[in-house]
Amino acid sequence: RLLSMSTGGSANISVVVRVRPLNDIERAKGDTGDGVRCLSDRTVQIGPRQLTFDTALSGSDQPSVFENTEMISLLDASLQGYAATVFAYGQTGSGKTFTMSGPEWDHGSSNAVGSSAEGIIPRAVRHLFNTLDAHRSARPGHSYSISASYLEIYNESINDLLNPNSTNLPIRWNTQQGFFVEGLLVVDCETVDDLMMVFQEGTKNRKVGSHNLNKDSSRSHAIMQVQVTSTETVELDEMPGMAAADLTSVVQTHGRLSFVDLAGSERLQSSGSVGGAARETAHINRSLLVLGKVISALSVGADSGRAIGHVPYRDSKLTKLLADSLGGSSMAMMIGCVSPSALNQDESANTLHYLSAAKKIQNRPVVQMNQAQGMAASLKNLRDEVHGLREQNMVLNQQLSRLSLGGESVGPPVLQRQLSAPEHEQLLQLERQVGEMHRELQHLRQQTGHLQMANNLLQRSYDEVKRENDGLQAKLERLERIFIDDDQDDVDGASRDT
Repeated sequence: RLLSMSTGGSANISVVVRVRPLNDIERAKGDTGDGVRCLSDRTVQIGPRQLTFDTALSGSDQPSVFENTEMISLLDASLQGYAATVFAYGQTGSGKTFTMSGPEWDHGSSNAVGSSAEGIIPRAVRHLFNTLDAHRSARPGHSYSISASYLEIYNESINDLLNPNSTNLPIRWNTQQGFFVEGLLVVDCETVDDLMMVFQEGTKNRKVGSHNLNKDSSRSHAIMQVQVTSTETVELDEMPGMAAADLTSVVQTHGRLSFVDLAGSERLQSSGSVGGAARETAHINRSLLVLGKVISALSVGADSGRAIGHVPYRDSKLTKLLADSLGGSSMAMMIGCVSPSALNQDESANTLHYLSAAKKIQNRPVVQMNQAQGMAASLKNLRDEVHGLREQNMVLNQQLSRLSLGGESVGPPVLQRQLSAPEHEQLLQLERQVGEMHRELQHLRQQTGHLQMANNLLQRSYDEVKRENDGLQAKLERLERIFIDDDQDDVDGASRDT
């Protein structure tokens, strides 16, 4: 059974707004591009309103999205056993897929990989393996394994992007995993190229269409999930009766990274979609509507401070799979992509509305590991903490001892220099104060000892007097009974005589 080890508190979803430049379609319409703009690295303006988020970015610079957000922190957290999710949310054509993946892929070719234009996912893949290499060098007792899957939700059907013949897969639920997709292909990835191939293959197989708002519109929600398993052998303290084999325990943590590129909301009147494309739009908008309801329900609960009521996770397959990331045990970052277009200001306002609600949602991140392994890890952490405190205590005692004797300090450089006359006088004064306090403490201890001895004597005297009093009381009661019996005999004798 998996054990969730809490971080000790809640964590709000990190919310990022990215305002892209005007595109060719908007320029052709004479758009001024003043619908939404960034005022600072946290504030955006739409009409007269100014909204604040964790990060606000403008332009097409891809490295800034990766480096100036919580992305690196989420990647590092996955190596510690946490689940982390990154969403891209917004209107169709707002730059979600560009943000997550980079420029369009030509049947899996990777011309953009390694360039300044690559998106969050390929950058995250490289950072993950670079960090793993550093961890393996610094922590030889650790080993790591990586696996990945890639799916899409197309017209409310879950398809495996790594196995195109595997379609309409079912969602299951259990207490250990929550909602999960049954039958999804999971690929072991030993190298950065293996994981990059998973990304490329899945991206190539994703449903894409064209309409008036976007010539390369994603027609499905895509979720690429990377599992990070860390294995460590922990030595336990020896206890009486323990066998030698029980002195070590293997601890595994199960981190997870989810990259979610949501299909964009769109209006049929604006997109001009008909037939099958109109059906795709209806499914996309319906699932995004449920996602909006989930976000609203969670944010209202966070605002009121009361218990959160019904959250409609089960109303769509998308929200089922994102349940852990919205109000659950995962860390999460939502990147809201918006257009600066004044013509699309209503859609941008809708996106910013849900982003404002999402930043109020509180998750409770936990480390996922087996129950027995969790106990072993807790024991190891406590033992390491005690060991560190003991070492710190020893160093501090040495420093204080050397200072009090006028010798050289063994502490950090700031304590190793020659003390000035005022500092030396201050040290002597502190030592005198410590000595006086020590003598006063000793005096108080002696007084306390004397008082305790006197109290013990009084207690013994009290006990002796009480015992003596109890004895006298018993004798008195016996004498009273004798006198009563004698009086009764006298009364009975007088009655007989009469």
